[in-house]
Amino acid sequence: MVAILICSLFVTLFIVAFLLDALRPAIPPLPEGPWPSALAIETGIRALRAAPLPARETIAHGFSTGDLRFQVNAAFPCIPRSMDHEAELLRLILRSNLTEDRATLQVFNCGGYQGVEKTTNVFLPRDGIHLAIRSGINFQIPQIMHMTLPITVPFLSLLVMTGALSVWSIWRVNRPLAVLAEYAETLGYDSVSAPIQEQGPKEVRRVIRAFNRMQARLSTAAEERTRMLMSVSHDLRTPLTRLSMRVEMGGEDAAPEVMRHDLDLMKQMLNGALAFLKYQRETEAFEAVELGSLIESLCEEFSAVGRNVLYQGAFRLPCFCQPVSIARAISNLVENGLKYGQNVKVNAWSHDERIIIEVQDSGPGIPESLQQAMLQPFARMDQARSSDGSLGLGLSIVHDIIARHHGTIEFRHARPAGFIVRLILPQRLKAQQRAIHSKPAVSSPLSSLPSPQP
Repeated sequence: MVAILICSLFVTLFIVAFLLDALRPAIPPLPEGPWPSALAIETGIRALRAAPLPARETIAHGFSTGDLRFQVNAAFPCIPRSMDHEAELLRLILRSNLTEDRATLQVFNCGGYQGVEKTTNVFLPRDGIHLAIRSGINFQIPQIMHMTLPITVPFLSLLVMTGALSVWSIWRVNRPLAVLAEYAETLGYDSVSAPIQEQGPKEVRRVIRAFNRMQARLSTAAEERTRMLMSVSHDLRTPLTRLSMRVEMGGEDAAPEVMRHDLDLMKQMLNGALAFLKYQRETEAFEAVELGSLIESLCEEFSAVGRNVLYQGAFRLPCFCQPVSIARAISNLVENGLKYGQNVKVNAWSHDERIIIEVQDSGPGIPESLQQAMLQPFARMDQARSSDGSLGLGLSIVHDIIARHHGTIEFRHARPAGFIVRLILPQRLKAQQRAIHSKPAVSSPLSSLPSPQP
C-alpha cells in the first residue's frame, strides 16, 4: 500500500507539471479587476483625441465591443445607481493617468441598459466622449485552469487513491475472512474438508494457517477415535465369541477360571483404551532435569525385577522436558524391546545442542514399509497379538510425547541383528517451551547423526 501510494503521488506530480505546461496561454492574460478596462479606456481616448473631428464618431464605433462602448457627443441611457468599489477604483486609475481631465472626469454607475444589470459609465466633457463599461472580472479559461490545477488535480488524485486503496484493503481483508467464516460454520459437521488457501494480509494468513492446523488436528483426532472404536470392537469380538461358545458348550470349557481369563483380557483392553484417552487430555509441566540419571534409574527398575536392561549412555545431560512423559516413552520402548527380544540396551548422548536416545533390542524389528504405520494408534504388525490384551498404543504414545517436545523418531536395523529406535530431543530451553502443532516425520537411515563412541 505504501509503494502504491508513493508511485501514485509521483504520477500525480508528473500529470500536474504536464497540464500546467500544456495549458499555459500563449499570451499572458491581463490581470483581474479594473486595470484591463482602464488600459483600454485610456488607449481609446488618446486615439479619439488624435483623430480628426469628422472621423471620431466612426472610430468610436469601431473601438466599441460588447464590454466597452465608445460614443462621441451622445450620452448612453443611464439609470443612476450608487457607486461601488470597482467604479471608484476605475475613477482613481483614470484620474491618475489622464492628468489633463483630472478635474472634469466623471465616473458613475448605471443600471438597466440593453439587458445589462450594471454598467460603469465614464464622461469626458472636454471632448464629449462617453463610455459604457460592463463590469466583470477578466478571467480566461486557461488562466482559471492554470491557477487551480495545482490544487484540484492533487486533491482529486488523492481522493481516487484513497478510495481505491480503501476498497482494495477492505476486499483483501474481508474476502479471506469471509471464506474462513464459511469454513468455520461447516467445521462442526465437516472436519475433513480441504485446507483453506492462505491469502490476505500477514495476520489473516496466520489465522488461516492456525485454522488449518486446528482442522487437521480435529480430523486426526476423529480418525483416532474411529480407529480406537474399530480396534476395541474387533479385539473384544474374539473373547466375547469364546465366552459365548463356552456358555453354550458348558462342561470344563465353562469353568469359572477359564471364563475369568477372558473377562480379565477384556478388562485389560478397555482399561488400555481408557488410559490412552485420559493421557491425551493430560498436560504435564516442563522442567529442567538431568536426563542421564533419569534413564539410568528407569533401566535399574527393569533390572530389579529380573529383566535384562542395561544403560550405557552418558550422564549430565541437562534437558528441559516433561520428565514423566519422557520416562513413559522410554519405558514403552523398553517394554516393546523385551516383548520381541531378550536383551535391551539404552544409550544417550548430546550432540549439536540435541540429546539423542537409542533403545536397542535383539528382536526382528519393524519392516521399513510398516514403520510409518506403526506410529499410528491401534496399529499392530500382527493382528493376532490382541490375545495378550495389547491394543497397539505403545509407539503411538511415544510418537505423541516426542512430538510435544518438538523432537523426531528414527528407526534402523542393528548389525548383525536387532532393532534400534532413536529419539532426538532439542536441548535448548526455548526450543522445549514452544507449542507443538505438528507430528515429527520418521526418517531412515541415520547417516546424518554420529554414532556414540564406545
